[in-house]
Amino acid sequence: MSFISLIWNSIIMKPMINSLALLYDLLGDSFGLSIISFTILIRLIMIPLTIRQTKQMKKMQELQPKLQAIQKKYPKKDVQTKQKMQKETMALYKEAGVNPIGCLGPLIIQMPIWIGLYRAILKTSPSTPEGFVDLSKYFYSWNASISKIPFNSDFIGIDLVDFVQYAPTPWQFVLPIIVGASMYLQQKFSMSPNTDARQQQTQQMMLWMMPIMFAIFTWQFPAGLAVYILFSNLIGILIQYYIGGRQPIMLLGKLYFGTTDSRNEYLNKLVENKKNNEETNKQKIIKEDPNGTEDIQRKDSRRSNRRSSKNSRNRSRKSRN
Repeated sequence: MSFISLIWNSIIMKPMINSLALLYDLLGDSFGLSIISFTILIRLIMIPLTIRQTKQMKKMQELQPKLQAIQKKYPKKDVQTKQKMQKETMALYKEAGVNPIGCLGPLIIQMPIWIGLYRAILKTSPSTPEGFVDLSKYFYSWNASISKIPFNSDFIGIDLVDFVQYAPTPWQFVLPIIVGASMYLQQKFSMSPNTDARQQQTQQMMLWMMPIMFAIFTWQFPAGLAVYILFSNLIGILIQYYIGGRQPIMLLGKLYFGTTDSRNEYLNKLVENKKNNEETNKQKIIKEDPNGTEDIQRKDSRRSNRRSSKNSRNRSRKSRN
């Protein structure tokens, strides 16, 4: 356990605390600006991973028609059929050079950063002599910023060390909401219309679940960590927008941002998805009730006959008048 603690402190805690201290010293003793600057540095370092994630997601979307074809090829749900389908799916991923887990790379790397920053924020403002002694162990010998301890944690009226739920009104409610909204927008920019109905449902579920979950978590985090997550999301949106080819975003039925070509491509995908969904629904009706399509056609013909007879009656009445 001591070995794991040593690795954790050497790789995560010491670099993080010293970086925050140096930025705090350089930026006029502002803990809020040091956290925001630290966020920008982390996001810049992670740009290669973000590019890789974006490419992997695009490849996954391009493979959707082939994946659907494999699913249709193996309609049975027994164990052997599932194994064959999984084997063929993995072969397709390998051929295309896609790793489904690779799409989660930046999120996995962010987890230790969140945990480390959570602890670093609490440690950099010790309230007891024991806390000062413990904090001094994390500073490098050459770092003179230790003289600035304890940090002034006040930022735009918020105590960054205190938990968001204890922040003054309205910040205790506003901060979780804008963190959730920024995560919603970030996910929106990374999504594109999907031809698979199951994938669409999964996307919609994740689109709402993650922002709500993080908004609830933020309420129980130190305000400094909430500031980090918020600015990390905002910077991530900008990076995703430009790396992803300036794709548009659909909000409340309207397209925003993007280029003319990317907007047209997005709209074409929506039309294609609509056609595919209609075709899928028709096939389901035919499978469930072969006579269902005939009944629908009969009902449609009856309606058209009623309309035509009604129109002819109205014409005859007008001619009499």
